Amino acid sequence: MKFFRFEKEVGSPIKQFDSQEAHYIKVLRSKQENNVGFIQIDVGGVVGNHQATMQQLFIVVQGEGWVTGTDRERISIKSGEGVMWDKGEWHESGSENGVLALVVEAKTLDTSLLQERKTTR
Repeated sequence: MKFFRFEKEVGSPIKQFDSQEAHYIKVLRSKQENNVGFIQIDVGGVVGNHQATMQQLFIVVQGEGWVTGTDRERISIKSGEGVMWDKGEWHESGSENGVLALVVEAKTLDTSLLQERKTTR
């Protein structure tokens, strides 16, 4: 049995896109084009507006925050909820109180088993 750390201290600060108080903690990389990791956004932090390089599923596992799509309108998101952006879609995420999200990126994500949330703005 092996134990691993996933705190922001073992990750890397996200500095691109005018991001602030946000860290990426890599969980998995495979030979196929996909990634799994955590994004920790601290109090008042933001991962700035940028295009998704592939489909991206952002699942909040702790805390609450907000996300945007191409229209830049902030939509609240909390623990137990997630959002998916398509390849090329502009998006941003942030939090007033801190949020931890599991991020899954892949060329194609099958979300047919996921239950869709009604959007509240």
